Amino acid sequence: MILDPLSKPIVSTHTNEEIVQFWDSLESILKLSNEKTGNILDESKVNSKLVTFLKIATDSYKIYINSDQDLYRLALILTESSIFNLKKKFCLSKLLSLLNIDLLEMNMKFIISYILLCESKKNLNSLETMIEFQGFNVFYNTLYTQFAYLNKYGEDDNGNILTKSNNNELNELDVTIIDEMKQISTVLMDLLFQIFKFCKCSITSLQIVDDFFVYFLLTSIRSDTTDDLFNNAQFKLILVLNEQYMMFARDFEIGNKIFEYLIGQRKITSKFSELLLLKFNRTEDHTIQIMICKILYLILNRVEDGTAMNFFYLNDLNVLVDVLIRQLEDISENEEILRSTFLRVLLPLLKNTELSKTHYRKDDIVNLLRYLSNIDNICSNDQVLHEHRNTVKLAFKCLTQVNWLTFASSEYDPDFPDTPTSRTSSISVVGMGLTMTDGTMTPVYGSAAAVTNNTGMKNNNNYNNNNTRITTNDNGVDRLFVRSNSDNSAESLEKGKINLYHHLLRQNRGKFLSLRKLICRVTLWVSDLFDMNNVQTN
Repeated sequence: MILDPLSKPIVSTHTNEEIVQFWDSLESILKLSNEKTGNILDESKVNSKLVTFLKIATDSYKIYINSDQDLYRLALILTESSIFNLKKKFCLSKLLSLLNIDLLEMNMKFIISYILLCESKKNLNSLETMIEFQGFNVFYNTLYTQFAYLNKYGEDDNGNILTKSNNNELNELDVTIIDEMKQISTVLMDLLFQIFKFCKCSITSLQIVDDFFVYFLLTSIRSDTTDDLFNNAQFKLILVLNEQYMMFARDFEIGNKIFEYLIGQRKITSKFSELLLLKFNRTEDHTIQIMICKILYLILNRVEDGTAMNFFYLNDLNVLVDVLIRQLEDISENEEILRSTFLRVLLPLLKNTELSKTHYRKDDIVNLLRYLSNIDNICSNDQVLHEHRNTVKLAFKCLTQVNWLTFASSEYDPDFPDTPTSRTSSISVVGMGLTMTDGTMTPVYGSAAAVTNNTGMKNNNNYNNNNTRITTNDNGVDRLFVRSNSDNSAESLEKGKINLYHHLLRQNRGKFLSLRKLICRVTLWVSDLFDMNNVQTN
């Protein structure tokens, strides 16, 4: 949808016959005679037909073309025509050259932009072709011109973009011009979003974006709506620009203009911050959710100047926690990347903000993280993927690195009883044992045919559903076994390793160690266990 759904609909004064005749005449302009092919089609004739089509379409805008459905039909007539597909590169370059004319009629700019947007969403190869013909520069420069005008004439005394609902100081003509510029800008911002998101953008293109462009995006955005098309296009462009800055910062020395304005001009960018939280709470688009998380991650990890602690109000922080808990609980197994992204935001949110003092929803957070720390809870089949292991590691990292998440207390899990002493553990995996002593893992080799515990008594062949079991002898020595003749021994090994650190935590609950020392030791064990990817079962 491009046209403002809140604007007053244009009532057609034409008969059905006249409307049908108009659309037929548009299609006839682009028809080719049977003898013409792509090899002999003259570009001058293509140019003539294309310009004629655009001229009639522009003259008919708001006469025969009154709705989004009409606009889409117009774009399809051109982009699906034989003449366009036979000479696609020429047509795209011609459209870009017309759009680049500063004094081109406003309605024609809009129609050309809309046609290019439709084609880019239909065919990513066409988007690459546009970039080849300097499409990024054309879109950016045209949009920049609209922003400059809107910045000067399109705001009231309070800095709000003027619309038909608050146009007391402008006449009808001024308002119409502003609305037309916002329409063109909406399409152009969407085109830039498509380029940044789906094409290989160059550092040169990103460096073209200047301070005024970013300033206008961040300061003119509204926080009181999620339905305004212009506002939504602004928001998406801000998110994707931030993502590009983060990506290029790995290899180039380039400042993140989005983030710099956010933390340096917080008074004038506060509306974007409010909209960021509103969108995070409501959006169901996973792409947008991940891009929002990237901005949140930058903010929440900026601890040196107090940004993380002071950027959001406490109530906003509570809302973030509520949203993250809801999202982490509702995500399905095939969306582990999204769950991992949320966990990466949760850690600094709990650690670096006022939540470290208020401990909001502590019990719910602990229960959720401990649930996610068990791979059986997030992987229902036998195939344990890297994404599942990553979720477990991130959840465990949150538990151990956030000081106020005191998950060791039995009030959180009755299955973790306190033990008065610590014990030495050894892990046997089909004849190969790993002895754990003071945080050091030492391999011990034994017989795969008959594995025994330290008392010399053969262990009970009592395996769980994962083909693993943990036994304890009279001397307090534990072993974790994986059945060697299991059809899924490799998967069982992975799940056994994941479950092991829960067992190690139970063993060390009663140790007279500081919490910090215990966390460091357990973290070392977990890191070592996850590196056992090359263990072979016979």
